[in-house]
Amino acid sequence: MTHHNEKKSQINAVLASYGRSVLGAAVALYASGVTDPKTLAYALLGAIVPVALRAVNPNDTAFGRLPDVEEVEAAVKSAKVVKKTAKKAPAKKSSGGGKTTQQVK
Repeated sequence: MTHHNEKKSQINAVLASYGRSVLGAAVALYASGVTDPKTLAYALLGAIVPVALRAVNPNDTAFGRLPDVEEVEAAVKSAKVVKKTAKKAPAKKSSGGGKTTQQVK
């Protein structure tokens, strides 16, 4: 079920990215005075190109190929845990020069 949720999340991310691209293209054209519906439709079509390029790029971690569960499990099993020892605080020096409190008086 987790794999299904990951795919759904990935699809939502792609759609959100496409939505931002479409909105940017449409606003830029409309603000510059372009109101022809055919030209605006081409802009909407052109807005999908950057998102599609990311989707087909296997090295893109946002939309591209994600590692399989087996690959992740193998990496976790082969990872070596390095435990660091806690550093001890340095010993405090007494102000009496090694003398007991009764001798300091």
